[in-house]
Amino acid sequence: MSIPKGYLKFSGIILLLGGLMGFTGQLVHLGDVPETLKDIPEFLKGAVNIHVLLAYASTFILMGLPALFLRQATGLKWWGWLSYPLLFIGLMLEIFHGPVQIIAYPIIFDFVHTAADLKHVSDLLNNMAVDRFPLQLAIFIPIIPGIFLGLLLLGISALRAKILPKAPAIFVFIVFAIQVLSFIVPVHIHLLEISFAYIHLIFVWFGAVLAFEKSKSAVSHDKNDVVLINN
Repeated sequence: MSIPKGYLKFSGIILLLGGLMGFTGQLVHLGDVPETLKDIPEFLKGAVNIHVLLAYASTFILMGLPALFLRQATGLKWWGWLSYPLLFIGLMLEIFHGPVQIIAYPIIFDFVHTAADLKHVSDLLNNMAVDRFPLQLAIFIPIIPGIFLGLLLLGISALRAKILPKAPAIFVFIVFAIQVLSFIVPVHIHLLEISFAYIHLIFVWFGAVLAFEKSKSAVSHDKNDVVLINN
């Protein structure tokens, strides 16, 4: 198998950009509904803009991810490859709520004129309608397990493969530990409350590794497999 160096570099840049966009979007992410009627215009502007940014962030990350696994192809065990479909499913489904805020929110909140209207709409958006449409759970339930398990396998398999630097793989475990703390720590700590943003820094780091590796040809052998990286 031959992998053009330019493909790895391009994918690394795309992965890096997607991670930076996702990190930025998560940092400035608003609540899911406005608090008062007067907040609606500013809320809608932020909700639409932020979710457009996040939609492109996840798209770029998904575009760049295959190169991360191909670069390590000869060192990955079979279970290491499972990280890709898990991350793909988690990130793809995570995008799905974006169109609601990008397209539907401006329409929905155009019909909100009173505090009672706002409370009714907010309750519907916050609670969904799982009792009537239980298949909604098929979209939301896989997101966290897919992303978390995918990242754990990525970190472990990258360390075992010994093809890329260890630092970004170790960073995966640091971010995972922060995610766990964010769920169990009972007090409000801002750095934990924005912990989901840190996940995108993993892709920034791996993307930078792919994009700025020293330009050279490399051949790796593992039994009958050969990966040739061409300049």
